[in-house]
Amino acid sequence: MAVKRLGCLHAHHSNIRYLEEGLDREAFSCLHFVDPGAIHWLARAAAPEAEARQVQAKLRGQLEWIAGCGVDAIVITCTNYIAALSPLEEALEATGSVPVIAIDEPWFDELLKLGDEAVVAFTNPATVEGTMARLFAHAKLRGRAFKAQTAVSDPGCFELLLQGEEAAYAEQAEAFLLGLIQRASAPVAAAQLSMTDAVARVEASSGARLLSPMQALRSRLEGLR
Repeated sequence: MAVKRLGCLHAHHSNIRYLEEGLDREAFSCLHFVDPGAIHWLARAAAPEAEARQVQAKLRGQLEWIAGCGVDAIVITCTNYIAALSPLEEALEATGSVPVIAIDEPWFDELLKLGDEAVVAFTNPATVEGTMARLFAHAKLRGRAFKAQTAVSDPGCFELLLQGEEAAYAEQAEAFLLGLIQRASAPVAAAQLSMTDAVARVEASSGARLLSPMQALRSRLEGLR
């Protein structure tokens, strides 16, 4: 079986490890591209329209660049990037025949399989609005009246990740998720790739199932084999 090459576009270098450790290395190899600058542009204003178009053009250019590197598929791991490119279909013109997987879409599909209600957990408040808007639009396209409530961790939690304190971040995210599953009456889903380690720890210690983007991505990539 030939190894499939994935071009992975990230906003933060910490996301590289989740794909390197979470994918079958005999089936997939990853070529990583990291650009934190677009996030700062996006945060500057919920940007004026002209600046938002600049960010979109930059990200589309990156997709074209990655597609030209001989990859079999492109994975976008940053939900803010995905939201900035919406509607994503327009951005795909830059990649030609190379498929693009927005990491939240497989997660949306798996989330809808859990039922009609969920608690969606975030550690980065800046991703909430864009992700939830895409989730509800995704559900509507599938004829689902999906109910979801959001839960956001203490603001200092995500700052730990940005400061490079990944172990402390995972510990705080784990405590946050444990508290949610103890209180929630609906399934809990972790919305961000950066929560992968915390999800694994919570599942191991509690026996609960928490849907994460990495789990859903693995399922989607099976179709590329």
